[in-house]
Amino acid sequence: MQDGSWSNEKMNRNYNRILIASCTANASQAIFANMTALLMVPFMSLYGLTLGQMGILVGINFGTQILADVLLTFIIDKVKYKNLLYVANLLGFIGIILYCMSPTIMPTNVFIPFVFSTIVFSFASGMLEVVLSPIVDTIPDTYKNKKAAMSLLHSFYAWCQAISIVYIALCLNFFGAENWMYIIGALAIVPVLNTLQFVPVKITEQRSVQSKSGSTLKVAKSPIYILCCIAIVVGAGVEIIMNQYVSTFCELNLGVSKLMADMIGMLLFAVMLGTGRLIFGFFGHKINLSKVLIASCFLAGIAYLLIGLQINIILSLIMCIMVGLFSSMCWPGVISIAGEAFPKAGAWIFSTLAIFGDVGASLFGSIAGNIADSLSLSKMFLIISCLPFLCCVCHIAIYALIKRNKKNNNAMLEGSLLNDNENNS
Repeated sequence: MQDGSWSNEKMNRNYNRILIASCTANASQAIFANMTALLMVPFMSLYGLTLGQMGILVGINFGTQILADVLLTFIIDKVKYKNLLYVANLLGFIGIILYCMSPTIMPTNVFIPFVFSTIVFSFASGMLEVVLSPIVDTIPDTYKNKKAAMSLLHSFYAWCQAISIVYIALCLNFFGAENWMYIIGALAIVPVLNTLQFVPVKITEQRSVQSKSGSTLKVAKSPIYILCCIAIVVGAGVEIIMNQYVSTFCELNLGVSKLMADMIGMLLFAVMLGTGRLIFGFFGHKINLSKVLIASCFLAGIAYLLIGLQINIILSLIMCIMVGLFSSMCWPGVISIAGEAFPKAGAWIFSTLAIFGDVGASLFGSIAGNIADSLSLSKMFLIISCLPFLCCVCHIAIYALIKRNKKNNNAMLEGSLLNDNENNS
């Protein structure tokens, strides 16, 4: 490393570029995660697809991300981060193009090419999910506020989601749903531009130190870790169900126009999701995260119940939006708690939690679609309301266990100090 103000300034510019490029890479993830949700109603009317089939596409999206998470866990320390990112962006580009060409590839059974193309761009999304955090982690702690940088990365997904919602919703309204393939096809430029952003930056590869197998097994068998896995599975379901079905619910059940359903329901949900994560990023050190998660999960359960009951249109809309805020920390909050509870566990703990999160998104995203198809969207929300309450119970248990462990550790520390004093005497 070179010394001098010029070299430091040059390095800071490089770190700025890394952070900006990593944050904007979330635009691709946001597009991949929300395309199907925004196109549910058009696909049902244009191609005769059912809510159950749309739910399957949602499940495939996150199921494929799980596969990518698992595979990259084994190779991420052996392949350069930039090379993984280039491959992810290439697959994302190909996936979007194939998605838009699906009606021409198999006009009589468009669902099959939709499945195949979803697998391609979802694998890209999973790769980005795994590689972006390590890339940002290569930025040294001396760079401004490292914690804020990581929080910005995770919150930027929601802001990119909001931007993609505005673009797709407005274009569908002005150009017509039948032209969706041109609207989505234009988004293929995003992974291309992101690749170009990463070309000039220099990334210092940081390889994780593998923890001892005995220590790994001990953490894996810990009640706190097991509860964190359950909490992130359920919490991911709480977030993704509303994210994927809020637009369709607003249009079909609340009588809101397609444009307003996307702009009010899905957009404001994304804004609240990003706001919650951004607030935590800057003020998280001042609050008890476990208590926040207990309260927010409970409130999310109440919100889901009120949405399902459909007491009032305005109330239902407000509750749909507020679920974004209440569920904002269900995923990153669990990761933070696990990191603090097991500081020496190694990188595997974050990889496994990401896998469990994608499992929850895939599983409950598909289940919700099939329930809605068999019963109705409102009854689906009523049934799903049990998930945030279950998540609340998990966080109560986690809080109690962490509090007990801290008490035991303090008692052991006091005992050790007392023994030292006696020995000195």
